[in-house]
Amino acid sequence: MASETVRIRMSCPKRTLRDPIIHALSHDCRVVPNILRGRITRKDAWLELELSGPPKNVAKALRFLERKGIRVRRLED
Repeated sequence: MASETVRIRMSCPKRTLRDPIIHALSHDCRVVPNILRGRITRKDAWLELELSGPPKNVAKALRFLERKGIRVRRLED
C-alpha cells in the first residue's frame, strides 16, 4: 500500500485545546503523527507535524482538522 508524508503547521483556537486531537489523528484517521515542534498556551496553540499514512487517510486527517476549526498550512520540506 502506498504511503505519503506531509508536513503541516496547525494553529488551534482556545476552544480546541482540551480536545484529544493527536489521539484522533492516530486512532480515528489512522495516520502516524510526528510532532516536530510547537507551543501551547492557555489562549491558543500551534504545532508542526508530519502526518504519515495512506494518501486517503492523510486527506481524511486534514479534513478532520479543518472541521474542528484548526487552521492548517502545508510546509515545504
